[in-house]
Amino acid sequence: MAVRGDDVAGAIDSHVREAIEKLVGEIRSSVEDVRETVDQQLKAAVQSMQADVNSVTFLPHLKKAIAELEQALKPAKAAVAADASKVKQAMQAVEQGKSQVDVLNALLEQAVQFGSRAALLILRGETFSGWKGLGFSAHGGNDETVKRFNAAPGLIPELDRVLRYEHVIIWDGNNLSSRLGVSGSKKAILIPMVIKDKVAATVYVDATEDDVDNLDAPSLELLVFTTGLLIDTLAIRKKIPSPSLVEAGESTGGVAAQPRGSEATVTVSEVDVRPIPPPPPPRPVAPPPPRPAPVAAPRPAPAPPPAPRPAPAAPAAKPASAFATTAMPALDLSQSGPMPAMPGESRPSTQYVPPSGVGRAAASSPSEAGKKHDEARRFARLLVSEIKLYNEGKVEQGRKNKDLYERLKEDIDRSRQMYDERIAEDVRKSTNYFYDELVRILADGDAGALGL
Repeated sequence: MAVRGDDVAGAIDSHVREAIEKLVGEIRSSVEDVRETVDQQLKAAVQSMQADVNSVTFLPHLKKAIAELEQALKPAKAAVAADASKVKQAMQAVEQGKSQVDVLNALLEQAVQFGSRAALLILRGETFSGWKGLGFSAHGGNDETVKRFNAAPGLIPELDRVLRYEHVIIWDGNNLSSRLGVSGSKKAILIPMVIKDKVAATVYVDATEDDVDNLDAPSLELLVFTTGLLIDTLAIRKKIPSPSLVEAGESTGGVAAQPRGSEATVTVSEVDVRPIPPPPPPRPVAPPPPRPAPVAAPRPAPAPPPAPRPAPAAPAAKPASAFATTAMPALDLSQSGPMPAMPGESRPSTQYVPPSGVGRAAASSPSEAGKKHDEARRFARLLVSEIKLYNEGKVEQGRKNKDLYERLKEDIDRSRQMYDERIAEDVRKSTNYFYDELVRILADGDAGALGL
């Protein structure tokens, strides 16, 4: 049974809230422990000195020392609130992403705030490959070097441990940072990212000597955990920003959570709600002129019976899909634009047209058919984004050589099959959102680059 988007969003909010509360609780507990230790030490010091203090001249010095200790404890309390606020801002930035690529880019941008350099290493089989890095160019290296990184099993022991034991690794990071083209890491962390209940990648963050105190492992772990959940639910999430990440009274631009599709209905917040004007009164209709008195007329002869109507033709067989999962037809797609029709096939438009008779008022609220089309668009976008995410090199070469399908045939056919199994048949008959996303995302708008 499919999980409702609201339930998943609620689960995410609950996980995030519990993690933040746990983090804040731990820090508060640490502060209280420090305070109790200091208090005990002060009491012991006062008791040991009390016998020797016979003059009030020592009292001001003692009060000053106590005041200084109290002032030293105040920044620790402020740091708790500051750290929690920083994590929240990072989560807000990550959840704004509309695709996997957007979400992962935002993750790296926020991760460097908790260290010096950050890189995302994607797992392909048992090999970790570099996807993108940030902060390397600013600290003695080059961000592009990360994209050429590959680590087979046995090359970096810490990566092997992440894959085998699926837990966080913290060490000095020198053996990995040197292969990423930099040096001087004093502390580093590897955090596995779980997507669809599997370790799909790991996030590497290190800190140089100047930033070693800023490397915040708990905040990074929480940020990566949240990002994995966001990617898992990207196709069904609608409320952005999440209500749990918006402060009371904080402005959200007047627009509340909005579905991702461009056709989604916009819901305005209470401050922007305006009363709907009543409909205009109907125009007065002039009374019909009086009918003349009926005049007797001869009764017409009965009409001949209507000719028998021809039997309806048998429905045409369903045209073969232009993007079937078993075999791809050889079509000429040298010109960019929509996929041409097969011989004898009338290819439907991918633009959803509401049924006739539906008024403007009905169109303003999403109908059941509209929801099906929105879901089909989002699911197609998610499937194709995953293909691009895990095959950046093949996509780039395929665009140049115009043979994307030949290079990514297995991934495209498998995703197409998933699309056909999930999307209703009536939507697939009238549209081809999957092909549209292949052209837009993989081929960058050039249909000829698919090589069909």
